[in-house]
Formats: sequence, structure tokens, C-alpha cells
Amino acid sequence: MDSMQFLQLIPRIRVYEKKLLDKAQIERMIDANTSEGALKVLQETEYAAFMNEVRRPDDYEILLSNELVRLYKTMHEASPLKEIIDVMALKYDYHNIKVLVKGKILDKDFSQMLIPVGMVGVNDLKSAINGEDFGRLPKKMEECLRKIFEKFEETNDPQFIDLIADQYLYAHIHEIANKKNIKDKALDRYLTNLIDLNNVKTLLRAKKQDKNVNFFLDAIVPGGSIDASKFRSLYLDTIENIPNNLSSKEYSQVLREGIASYIETSSVSEFEKLIDNHIMSIMKEAKIVTKGLEPVLTYMYVKENEIKQIRTIMVGKLNNITKEVIRERLRDGYV
Repeated sequence: MDSMQFLQLIPRIRVYEKKLLDKAQIERMIDANTSEGALKVLQETEYAAFMNEVRRPDDYEILLSNELVRLYKTMHEASPLKEIIDVMALKYDYHNIKVLVKGKILDKDFSQMLIPVGMVGVNDLKSAINGEDFGRLPKKMEECLRKIFEKFEETNDPQFIDLIADQYLYAHIHEIANKKNIKDKALDRYLTNLIDLNNVKTLLRAKKQDKNVNFFLDAIVPGGSIDASKFRSLYLDTIENIPNNLSSKEYSQVLREGIASYIETSSVSEFEKLIDNHIMSIMKEAKIVTKGLEPVLTYMYVKENEIKQIRTIMVGKLNNITKEVIRERLRDGYV
């Protein structure tokens, strides 16, 4: 991959970054006395373009959905390598696969949970899954769906839906990267950290459910820096020893704090927040990068994080959650 092909795009990325919400705007949303007041702050930002579709604060998801679609449309048109944008979009395809498969199995309509972004349009994905016509989808998605339905028929256990979909998500990302010879240290680092930390999170959940080691090994996502034999020994050891056993990793502090929180609360919520903050700290390093795809990946990740922050604030305001609790729930920002 020629890193110089992104040279013309990076100045545009820097312009886009200046339109991100700053700390003061986030604070004003948190400090607003009502959900209406929080939403009003967004009228001063690029979210204002979709504000006419929002009739009341409860409609904030319309705003966020439209902004997410706009982000991907803009970046797909601007990027000299469309596959990079597809790599970032795939998580939404596989989220939608989880939603649609669960809906089909349970005979329920979860359409409100679908996200209108991805390599495959939501309607095409819905039609393929409901009609069990998987062959019309990209090969990895077809393989994923066949494996999910085979496993469910064998076990009647719906938790395999998420586990298998997550495995195929990263396999699909690696397939695209290999086909297009996308060799980039920033992308590799991002994926390795994400895969490793999410596999540790899977370990915690599997041990909590008292699953055997083979269940866990079947559930882990390949492609990280920790191999199956290491994960086997981690699983057979105590949770308390995980940070020491992985102390050489760059995310060792995340493990230390995250595992400590999990031991105290039996919840992975704080661990998930620490993971997100760690990935954001990696992304912040791209502020001084002037070539390659790192600034592109970073901007998209940061914009998606901003959308999550707005969602957290609006959910808090609509449910009368205190400002302090909302602040605690927010992930680190970029600006």
C-alpha cells in the first residue's frame, strides 16, 4: 500500500477535526438542566443539518443515525482507498447480522436496533437472512451465517450468535486488508489491541458462567498477539494473575485497573470504558502524523466516539441521571 496516496485527503481530515465537539460543548450538554437544553447545544454544530427531523429530545437517535450515515458517505467518497472505509464499516454489518439473526430465531422484530451503515445495505442483509439466501452476501458473511445457524441448531444456545459474528468480523477485516495489500502499523496496532482486550473480556465472561476451557478457546477471536496456548493457561489460572501474566503488553495498565474493577464489581463495564480510553489514547498519537491512513482511521474512530458520547448524555438526560454519573460514563474525548 502506498501511504502517499492519502496526502491530499489529510488536509481535509484536519478541517473535519476542527468541527468535532470540543470539551466546552460536551460540558454544556452535561450541565444542561433538561434534555431539550442538551440537544440545543448541537444546533451550533454540524449536527444542525439534521435538526429539522428531530421533533423532541427522544428523537435524538434520528440525528445520530443521520450523522453516522453522512460520515461514512463523506469518507467513502473522499478516500482514495474505499476498502479502508469498508474496514471501519464492517462492525455495523456484523452488528446487524446479530440483530437480524436473533430476530429470526426468536420471531421478533428488532428493526429499531439496526444501524444503516455497512458494506451491505440493511434491506439487502435483512432479505438475505430472512430468506436464508446467504449466497448473495460477501463470502465471509455467508460463511458466518451458515456457521451461526448450524451451531444454533446443534446447541440451541443463542450466545454463539455474538461469538461467531465477532470472529468473522475480524476475519473479514483481515481478508480485505490482505486482498488489498493494506499493510499499516497503525491498523495492525489498533486491531491487535482490540482483539486481545476483547478476548480477555470474553475470558472473564466465560469464567463467570463456569464454562470449560474448550468453550472459551472456541469463542476467542484469532488475529491478536496472544495465541491459543497462552489463553488456555490464562483461563486455567486465576483472574487475579492475568495482569502479571500479560505485563509486557502495552495495555497492561488497562488490565490492571480493569481486572481490579471486575473483581470488585463482577461487571465488565469499567473494563470496557478503560478499553475504549486506551484505544482513544492510541488514536491521539495520529494528531502529528502527516501521511498514511492513520489520520483517516483516527478521524472516523473519534467521530464515532463523539456520537457515542452524545448518546450517553441524551440517555442520561432523558432518564434524569445526575451530571456526575453521566460524566463517569463518558469515554475520553479526542479534542
